[in-house]
Amino acid sequence: MQIEKCKHPSKCDFAGCNNLADYQLSTKGFLKRELAFCKDCLRDMYVEIAKLQIPKPAQSPFKINKRLKREEK
Repeated sequence: MQIEKCKHPSKCDFAGCNNLADYQLSTKGFLKRELAFCKDCLRDMYVEIAKLQIPKPAQSPFKINKRLKREEK
């Protein structure tokens, strides 16, 4: 999946929103067509997803090396 700028003008797919879509979510064949979102709806969706999904930081390679050394002993 990826989010791209809309190439053709279309209406936002959120119910009750009458704005023109600025972005589309490409599902690469999982759905029959791309989902289109305006900037406001995309921002609101991002805020709601952020409440549920907290990104985890990448592990430091130094900590991984220390763990590997401990396992080798």
